[in-house]
Order: sequence, then structure tokens, then C-alpha cells
Amino acid sequence: MAYNEEETRFHLIDPVLRRKGYDDPQRIRLETPAPVEPTGPKGRRSKRGGRTDYLLCVQVGDMPKPLPVAVLEAKRESEDPLKGMEQAKGYADCKRFDVQYVFASNGHLYGDYDKPSGIQTGPHPLEDFPPHPDLCVRYATDKGIDLASPDAALLFQPDSPAWSASRYYQDAAIRAAFEKIIRERQAGHAPKVLLTLATGAGKTIIATNLLWRMAQAGLLPKPALFLCDRDELREQAYNKLKAAFGGNARIVETERGQNAAANARIHIATYQTLGIDENGDGSFLTDHYGEDAFSVIIIDECHRSAWGKWSQVLTRNPNAIHIGLTATPRKLESPKREKKAKDIEAAIAADDAITAHNVEYFGEPVYEYTLAQAQEDGYLAACEILKRKADIDSRTFTREEILKAGVRDIKTGKPLTEEDLIKAEYTGKDFDDELFIDLRTPKMCEDLFKLLCENGGPEQKVIIFCTRDLHADRVTMQMNNLYAQWCKQKGQPRKDDYAFKCTAAGGAEKIEIMRGSGERAFIACTVDLLEAGVDIERLNAVVFFRYLQSAIKFYQMVGRGTRIHEETQKYKFWLYDYTGVTDLFGTDFITNPPRPGGGGGKGGGSGGDEDGDDDGPAVPVIGGQSVIVNAQGRFILGNRGGVATPIPVDEYRREVITRVLAEAHNLDDFRGLWVEAKKRRQLIDHLLGDHYVPDLVRNAEQMDEFDLFDVFGKYGYNARALKRPQRGAEYVSGNAAWFAGMDAKSAIVLKGFGSQFAQGGTEALESNSLWAVPEIAQAGGLEALRMLGKPSQVMQDAKMRLFGV
Repeated sequence: MAYNEEETRFHLIDPVLRRKGYDDPQRIRLETPAPVEPTGPKGRRSKRGGRTDYLLCVQVGDMPKPLPVAVLEAKRESEDPLKGMEQAKGYADCKRFDVQYVFASNGHLYGDYDKPSGIQTGPHPLEDFPPHPDLCVRYATDKGIDLASPDAALLFQPDSPAWSASRYYQDAAIRAAFEKIIRERQAGHAPKVLLTLATGAGKTIIATNLLWRMAQAGLLPKPALFLCDRDELREQAYNKLKAAFGGNARIVETERGQNAAANARIHIATYQTLGIDENGDGSFLTDHYGEDAFSVIIIDECHRSAWGKWSQVLTRNPNAIHIGLTATPRKLESPKREKKAKDIEAAIAADDAITAHNVEYFGEPVYEYTLAQAQEDGYLAACEILKRKADIDSRTFTREEILKAGVRDIKTGKPLTEEDLIKAEYTGKDFDDELFIDLRTPKMCEDLFKLLCENGGPEQKVIIFCTRDLHADRVTMQMNNLYAQWCKQKGQPRKDDYAFKCTAAGGAEKIEIMRGSGERAFIACTVDLLEAGVDIERLNAVVFFRYLQSAIKFYQMVGRGTRIHEETQKYKFWLYDYTGVTDLFGTDFITNPPRPGGGGGKGGGSGGDEDGDDDGPAVPVIGGQSVIVNAQGRFILGNRGGVATPIPVDEYRREVITRVLAEAHNLDDFRGLWVEAKKRRQLIDHLLGDHYVPDLVRNAEQMDEFDLFDVFGKYGYNARALKRPQRGAEYVSGNAAWFAGMDAKSAIVLKGFGSQFAQGGTEALESNSLWAVPEIAQAGGLEALRMLGKPSQVMQDAKMRLFGV
């Protein structure tokens, strides 16, 4: 009998690798966690294991850590060793693992993909696999790095003890950064590096280990600066850096007139702390730091920081290593003109080019790890999307219609005149910003509250992104009222701070309560304050009540929900979209250039544009308008070519059924497949391997009371679907003559199959606990079936009758 994949590794591949010099220090087994599946209110970890591969490493001298340079995928002995080795996959693996080579082997033969040349070869005898010294030379030649040089020591440093359990992609990101740094330094250039990883992937841990390894390699002769634009980000960075560096990591602040971080190795600061204002003046920076004060400068969330005039931090340190971290690399979009106007050329000054165009300044990302990849690997939560739409959002209100409806100022309640209305027409994107409609917010909140109750209950951790501060006030009020009514109906006490406003105007102090407590602070109604930099692992849902055009903002907002929370078994988050913002999935991160003479926008602090409610023109509000919120579809966030893409549930179901039909062309064939446990499990494993979860189809179609056999039968073969209890009962009643013609104890055992199926479906008939069921055990169990023939065949016959109902 042929070895399976695990046996192939142990018996066939491991011995060859050891003979080739890849003994324990040089061979690392890569394992990812079990994938997450978006079933049920919180999702779940898959019962199947995660991905297991080899990372082949090279070791140089007495360096403390081996360097991964290749991935080796083990195939079961009976498989073609070139299976899955097409060039596209090989190249993708090279990027994901930051390796130069991809190998695949069935224990006898192997295939080889070489990233530098783009050539795939094989199959070759596994005994001819390149030995460790040859692979070491091959890597150094292809990378153009002298592994004996002092700079190369960067590549062989271990992580900090505080963060030693790093994930494979975090290690890959650090190695990719170091490889560019080494090449740039060898060429006599000051290195600039951009790392792009999905929100929640641990960019701060990457930064911490990156600095730790540089310190261990002796490449931090001067302090390092970690620069961000929000206090929350600064505190999170400080906690992680302090865990690694102890007292050598300090926050930059004034202490008795001095810089509190003056003698530290790692300085952690916000742009605001450095005193950099919109005119580019930096009093604290220039007072406390001379030029070329730092060895390394790390710009956190550099996409958002792009709007500030803080480039002097970089320009005053031209010889430092500059590293940008982001989930959304910003590119500057050129004006749509044949020739760029001189006034716009002048407006995009040098510091705008640095800060508003990450890729132009830092270069293309040396490493990217996407939301879709992290979800497939099981590191980030799965996502289910429900799109809703208020029917009134399709309307356009003219100035005349608004006046006729009776318009008043939302703050004073006083009537407004034509002169108070600044626009001739107002459309959906203007609602709750420039025009309030009395019933729109209450109806949307009512619809959302109903969805929360249906999908896990109202006491979930949720962020609602509102249009402005005024809107957040009203959403907070409505959600609290709905919760109070719900508690009264259920006869249970209300919990504190159910819904709260969290904007620049106040409420930020409740973020920590929301993060840490499962009994308080559930619904945060915000504008931009929670857009980025706030880790709330237990967050169950992200809601959009506001319109967006910026893909950058959208991805950052969505990122609030992507973290997994093991303690509460949260492996999925819901995305409730009331404004069509999920159409931004897959959109390029493009930013229009600054307006001539403009200040570059709002770069930091905690509030964005949230404080504008007390300024500007009067905000009109009208009544007398009916509002209905309609469903717009249900979607699963899946991976399409490495891009997170909403897949309609109908399409998802069709793709699942297509794979089932490929295995069984008609209902009889399918029934025959289903009753054989091994074939059934192979089918399910095939679906799961393609990242399709059959249980998700069952949930989405509201068929939780049906066995998967009936789900597949209904949608694949147009068969009548029966709930588990109904199928179990009809099996017993429909086979009365069969039972009557056998021994009474055998009949009791076989009838018991029907009741067990009614409770647990197909899996209940394949579990060892079946034979411990009292009525079955007392009737003799397997011994009773032997009176009818071979037990396995009798059970097969019973299953065919059960699924033939």
C-alpha cells in the first residue's frame, strides 16, 4: 500500500534530506494552523490540519540561525511529483515564503522551480537532490550577496526571546527587508524598504524583531526611531518593543525639560510629539535631535502618515535605513492630462513626493502578505458579508423638494430657508452628512439590531462607522434604545455602555473596556477614530453606515475585525454593508495628488475630520419620508488570484455543487459514494482543500436541520430534501417489512440507526460512539448484525435504504 503524505515525509524524504546535509539545524518544518471556516456566528477552526511543508535552510559557519532559501512540498508516494508545480504556483510560493526555489517530491522523484531564471525542471531522482553546500552557493550567487560579509550576519540572527514564536510570513518579511538592505549597502546607497502586510498580521512584531536582529548583528550604532501618528499605535508599539528591549525602549516625551528617551536604544514617537506641524516645523525634533541621529527609522502605517508634512524626519537622517510599514501601499495618481501642469508640478514638492507616494519613495514592497492569504493560512478571521440598502438612498432630493418637505436645522430645530441649502441636489452619499432624513438612521439601526440578534445575539463587539459626529450621536442613541427594548422583552438587566460614541469629541477611554471586557461596551459608534491602529481581537462585526471612496480607508476599517480571538472562539467577523463600500475590495490604492497650495490633508492625531460638526453651514433635516431597508445579497470573502473578493453565496454554492457533480454524475452514483465513509471523506476533503466549506452552504441556505446529503441532493440533483428527523423516521417506517423479516435484536440495532441519524446525521453513523448507544448496545450491537451477514455490508445496505428514502 502506498505511503500517504506524512508517511512519505518520514520514510522516504527525511532520510534523503539528512544524507544531503539538511539535518535538524538546517531543516525546518513549516506548519500553519488549521484553516478558519466562516460557519455559524463566530466561525470555527477546521477539523483538518493546517499546511505542512519543509523550509530548506542554509547554515554558514557558526551563525546562530539557519537561513531559509527553499520550500519543499511533500506529495504522497502515489502522486506525480510535478503535481502543483506549475510556474505560477512556484512563483507565488517563492514570494510568500521569500525563498528562491520551490521543490516538490513524492519520495522517489522531485521537481524544481528556480525563481531567478523562471525555469522549472524535473522530475529528477530524489537521490540527486542538491546537497546543502551546493544550495548555499546557488543562493548566494542568485542573490548577489556575499554570505561571509559582516552585513550578511543580519540574515542569520534569531528573533528576540520575547517574540521568538514568529509566524513564517513574519520571518519572511524580515528576511526580504534584510536582503534589500544588504544589497543597497553593498551598492553604497542608503536603504529604503517597504513592507506590506494585511491589518492584523503583526507588523509591530515584525518591526520589533527586525530591530532586535539588527542590534544583535551590530548594525544599530545609533538609536532607532519608531514613528507613528496616533497615541494608541505608540502605546502598542511601546509594549511590544519594551518586551524585547526592556528599558532600552522608551517613549519620546518631555520629562523635566529633557527628552525622556535620550539614552534609549529604541525611541518611540508620534509626529505630534516631535512637534511637527502642518508647515513642516519640528521644534522638539530639531531641539533634541541633530542630523543623522538615527541608524534606522521605521514609519508605521506610512499610507496614512503620507498626508503629513513630516518628511524632515527622513531628510534630516539621509544615511539611516528608512523602512515603511503598511497594509495599503499608497500610489500617487497623476493628473489626467496630456502634460502635467506646472502649478501642479510645483505643488507636489519633495516632501509630498516622499510622504504621499510610498512606492515612489521606498520602492516596490519587498514583501507582501494579503488578507486573502492570511485567512487561508488560518492566521486571520474569515468574513461573511451582508449587503443592505435603504431604498431612499436611490433618491435625489432637490432644493425645492427639501423646502417643500419642511426643513429645519438639526441643532436648533429652527426652519431653514433656500439660502441655507448649499447644494441644488442631495443624493444618498450626502445623507447623514449634509442632509439628515428623520427615519433613515432609525430604520438602518433597527435592521442592524435584528441582524445582530439573528447572528449571535445583540451583545457582540461591533464597530459602526458613521458619517460624522452628529450621525454617531444618533446611531448611539438608536442602538441603546433598541437594546433597552430587547432587554425589557427578555426580562434581563441592561449591561453598561451598550452603545457609545467614540470620536475625537470623546469616548476613546472606553476602547480599553471594549477590548478587555465581555460584559460592557459593545457597540462603538465612530467616524475615523477606530479606522486604524486599534486592536480589538474579540470584535465580531464591522458596520458601514457611511459612504466611502477611499480603498485605503476601507481596508483599514475592515481590518479592525480581522483578528482572531481564541478565548471567545472568534474565527469569523461579519461585515454589514449599508452603503455599497464592499465594492472597494480589490481596488488599487490610489491617491489623488495634493491640490495646488493645499496643506496635504490631515495626517495624524486621532480625529481626522470628526471635529467639523460645529463649523460650516447649517445641517438640514427633513421628515415625512418613508424608509425601507432591503437585502442586497450575502457574500463570503474568498481568495481570487490572491485578492480578497466577495463571492455571492449563490455562486459559492454553485462552485461547491460543480465539484460534487464532477465526482458523481447522478443521484444514484452520489448515494453510492456517500454511503462509503472513505469516499465521502475524500469528497469533503477535496472541497475543503479548494477552500470550499460545505457547512457554509448549509448555513447560508438555512438548512441546518438537514444532513449534507440532502443539501447536495437538493442543489446538485434536484432531489427532495428531508430534515434529519424526517429522513430517520421515514427510514424506519418505510422499511417495516425488512425489519419484520429479521431477528428482533438485529431489527432494534438497525432501527436505532434512524434515531441516531435524526440526531447527528451521517457522522453519527460513522462514530464509534454509535455502538455505545444504550438501545443498540443492549441489543448486541455488531454481534446482532452478524446474524444478517458481514456487519460492514449490512450497514452499507441500511445506509442505502436510509439515503434512498
